[in-house]
Amino acid sequence: MARPRFHALLTIPVAWHLRHRWGYPGALSLALMGIFIDGDHLIDWAWMRVTGQRDRFLAPLHAWELLGLSAGLAWWLRRRPATTPIARELPRMVAGLTFGWWLHLTQDMIFNQPDHAGAYSLIYRIWQGFDRDRTGWGNHKTFHQWGHSPWWTWL
Repeated sequence: MARPRFHALLTIPVAWHLRHRWGYPGALSLALMGIFIDGDHLIDWAWMRVTGQRDRFLAPLHAWELLGLSAGLAWWLRRRPATTPIARELPRMVAGLTFGWWLHLTQDMIFNQPDHAGAYSLIYRIWQGFDRDRTGWGNHKTFHQWGHSPWWTWL
């Protein structure tokens, strides 16, 4: 299973390479999103701690739809006039965030190997009631084994 330390091995060198094109804020956005998007697994962890159930896959940021919205926002910001310093940096920051998000989800698809791509669709997971088996994780019997450990141990 892809873990944040493995995401860092790809994301940080890519961000370092792209810092000349997007500047340090854009590169930092790419690195942070590419690694720390996994923070949304804390929602799964909290769900397991509260309910005792390990049969759900919530992870709301692990969704191609939200990535598409982020890409649309980056495109829209790029076409707006930049009248302030933050307005000049924001399009590159959102582009970096979007690219880091894409890198993360792509790595997850390759290394986690869900049954189908619907596992990374928020709409599909909602439709399936976030049920782990129905959303493409049925072949991962050790899924969420980290749920009984402190949250920092799965990094």
